[in-house]
Amino acid sequence: MMLGGLQRKLVLGLIAAVLVLLLVLTTLWVMGSRSQLELVRNATDTMHEQAVIDLERRGQLAASFIADGLPNLIYYYDLQGLHGLATSALEQDDIEYVLIYDRDGRILHDGTDTVERFGEVMNDTLAAAVIGSDERLAQWSESVVDISQPVHLGQEVIGGVRIGVSRSASELAIGERQQMLGERVQSIFVEQLRVLLLAFLLLMVVAILLGWLVGRGLVRPIRDLAAAVRNLEAGRFDAIELHSGRRDELGDLVRSFGHMTDTIEAHDQAIRKLAYQDALTGLPNRLMFRELLDDTLNEYAGTGRPMGLMFIDLDDFKRINDTLGHDAGDEVLIEVARRLRDCASRSGQDAGNDRTLIARLGGDEFVALVSGGEIGQRCRRLAERILEALKQAFTAGRQRVHLSASIGITCYPDDAHNSKLLLKCGDLAMYQAKVQGKNGYAFYSDKLTLAADRLLLLEQDLRQAMEAGELRVAYQPIVEVKTSRLVGAEALLRWHHPELGDVPPEQFVAVAEASSLIDELGAQAIDTACQDAQAWQSELPGVRVAVNVSGRQMLKRGLDQRVLQALENSGLPPELLSVELTESSLLHDQFLASEILGTLRQHGVGIWLDDFGTGFSGLSHLRQVQVDGVKIDRSFIADLLTDANDLALTSAIIAMAHSIDMQVIAEGVESTEQLQLLTDRGCDLAQGFLFGRAMPAEALIERFRP
Repeated sequence: MMLGGLQRKLVLGLIAAVLVLLLVLTTLWVMGSRSQLELVRNATDTMHEQAVIDLERRGQLAASFIADGLPNLIYYYDLQGLHGLATSALEQDDIEYVLIYDRDGRILHDGTDTVERFGEVMNDTLAAAVIGSDERLAQWSESVVDISQPVHLGQEVIGGVRIGVSRSASELAIGERQQMLGERVQSIFVEQLRVLLLAFLLLMVVAILLGWLVGRGLVRPIRDLAAAVRNLEAGRFDAIELHSGRRDELGDLVRSFGHMTDTIEAHDQAIRKLAYQDALTGLPNRLMFRELLDDTLNEYAGTGRPMGLMFIDLDDFKRINDTLGHDAGDEVLIEVARRLRDCASRSGQDAGNDRTLIARLGGDEFVALVSGGEIGQRCRRLAERILEALKQAFTAGRQRVHLSASIGITCYPDDAHNSKLLLKCGDLAMYQAKVQGKNGYAFYSDKLTLAADRLLLLEQDLRQAMEAGELRVAYQPIVEVKTSRLVGAEALLRWHHPELGDVPPEQFVAVAEASSLIDELGAQAIDTACQDAQAWQSELPGVRVAVNVSGRQMLKRGLDQRVLQALENSGLPPELLSVELTESSLLHDQFLASEILGTLRQHGVGIWLDDFGTGFSGLSHLRQVQVDGVKIDRSFIADLLTDANDLALTSAIIAMAHSIDMQVIAEGVESTEQLQLLTDRGCDLAQGFLFGRAMPAEALIERFRP
């Protein structure tokens, strides 16, 4: 019998049911036994109580009998008469003592011939309640029931009598009865145990018999069916032989499985093809690529043969989907796949018999697996060929679009010895190609891994710095071009690392955006900027503050409410706050961005487009999102004096903005000559080192205080 098989489980289930039933019966037996024991205890207690009542009654009768004859005897101190009454009571078997006493508790007679305790004051534990009492009392000790009866002469108590009735006889009788009850209960226990054991044995026999019957009639056909399923799973269709003449549900199941096997066998090859092929491009998909990569690594292991892996990631492909639609994006991907195949084919022809495989990992990510000698040079030539092929315009619908790619190259066995590390190295190299400006390729080096590790450490340090409050907000002045009057300040984050010193903002902000820290970091900057701006209003009235919002923050619903809450907490009027965002931050979700910025603008918050002119289709955003002004990127201002094109573009931006009632800020103004050119062209505002570097709020107030 197979361990864990259905038959075993059924038998175990039956046994479990029997055990549960036995447990229930045992529980009932235990509860009944406890009830019987409780009955014995209650009966014993009742017998004790009744025995005490009987002893009290006997003692009271004896005490009353003696007390009726005592008044005159006590009054005249008739010791002989007292002796007669006392000895008559002591003749009874269960009377332990008789004490006749006067009103002060002195013993007049104790029933002995010599009256040994005559005149002795009663001082036992029960005497205190008796002396001076004018009522009949009943008290108990371990051995006797003490009954006291006062003796009256007229209305006056002149003494009394105490009779001690022994409890030993009644206790002995109670013990005998309790023993009889216990023996009877024990016999009941034994009888019940025998019945339960017999029931348990019978149930076990029934369970074993049922398990055997189930195994013979149900489990064996199911076991045969399971073996057929395993053969089907392994693709051994010829080994499957199922025949059943049964006319029940199991027979229907076997016949249905046979039909299903025929269908699966007929479509197996088609399914395998679909499983390993990308449906859109026809290239091998991620699954097939991973299997081919593992097979190639196993084949090359220990041979010294090299292999190249190239990660190909299309630059800014998302903008095509966002602007032209996913159907247009699919058209472009199909054409990209065709060009990559052509490049790989020519590369294989150049290398003779060596092969180059192109696969699509998903989305806009492709990969090339290159084999052959001089692998570094082959990968370099293929990367250059791919970049050249992608330079030609693509047709998406009725639009012509241009694409580029970032390619990361890693080599086996120089960089890694297994598929996991090889893929990681290729991804790092591709990321490095993007950092270098995109539309290029980069080879993996150990420095890339070290850089990735440094970024991870920097993220951990940034998290700790935020918790410790080590980040500070500095403010760069924004002045009116014509008068050089301070009208605002841009809030800029600064971080002084205890070991690395001042960390460039673009470095730690990029780390924050790549993780989940940017939301908290941005919220801290907004809160601090609003508080500082409200604080400087007494010294610098009307001076605004501008805060930057990243693309990652624009993807979060509730950003508008977060900004309005910061204004409410600080008390800063909304018209003294400006929110600056780059054109690229609008690409991800223009509808959500328009909704957030529209809410802020309705409350009076200014909206400015930062780094204007450097983003994709910058003019289109001025139609889609209402803004109050634009900031000309510093790259235009830097060569304003020497580059006629930059001067012309700057002049055009200023004129265009003014034509639609928007203000213009020029970033990166560092010389009076640049300022003069901007003044001549009607630029409204400017910021840059000419007016001051970023500084603490206190320094800003001190420098520009009227």
